[in-house]
Amino acid sequence: MKFKFTILIFAVAAVAIFFMRNENFVPRTSLDIYNNYIDRTEAQAIAGLTPDVAVEIQKHVVYALSENWGGIAGYKAALTNADIQQQMGINEPLLGIFLKKMLLESPAVIKTRSAVHPFAEADLLVRVKDASINDAKTDEEILAAIDQVIPFIEIPDRLFSTDKPLTAEMLTAINTGARYGVMGEPIPMEEIDNLNHCQVGIVYDDRSHLKTGACSSLMGKPVNVIRWLRDKLLAMNYPLKQGSLLSLGSLTSPIPVKKGRLTAIYTGLGNQPHIAVTVTFK
Repeated sequence: MKFKFTILIFAVAAVAIFFMRNENFVPRTSLDIYNNYIDRTEAQAIAGLTPDVAVEIQKHVVYALSENWGGIAGYKAALTNADIQQQMGINEPLLGIFLKKMLLESPAVIKTRSAVHPFAEADLLVRVKDASINDAKTDEEILAAIDQVIPFIEIPDRLFSTDKPLTAEMLTAINTGARYGVMGEPIPMEEIDNLNHCQVGIVYDDRSHLKTGACSSLMGKPVNVIRWLRDKLLAMNYPLKQGSLLSLGSLTSPIPVKKGRLTAIYTGLGNQPHIAVTVTFK
């Protein structure tokens, strides 16, 4: 009996130490990441992160950043590619949050020194028309709750060293790398016959780093990403609101950020033959 009681005491002590560690770990790690983000310094790898703890760190970081970067403008789905998910040991995308000052209008100018390890990707934004999206069942109902499609270049920031592996939990902790995004001209949803048909090419003016992609690569079709984001946010008690922006994921492989102008050309969106989004890195 005495032996069992001793074991129980050790078990209770271990649980207490675990919770005390996490109670201090989350705010301390969040502050470190916040400082890395603001000071544009490389973050140290974080060992032993669990998905739940990573989400708590993300919430703390976003809350701290919102004081200077503004309130929530929208949400992003990161790692929508199934092959990359498998490599990262996950079975769904990761959720990120865009704050208002992270989003710029094309043509934009961004200093290369304004991030730690930035890269660029052609992406796609949609804007929520109204709250009916939260109750939508069919693809048609979901798309009816979208009023704009916006060509988009995202410039995430890896923040952690590029010499070491990046885990899904580490990526979540840094808010999936959300740093900047450049928005092109919005296209009314009623002008788009089929969102699956859009294509994009992105390249620097010196013709380097040419990449191409198609909207059909976004989890099979873009509406699947919209549904995933909607469901993920509802599960967290964050229903979508009118005007919320949703980033549907990368249409191209990552492009290195260097000095020069980067242009993404979108086709298959609306009545115009093509729409350009540009960002100049200085």
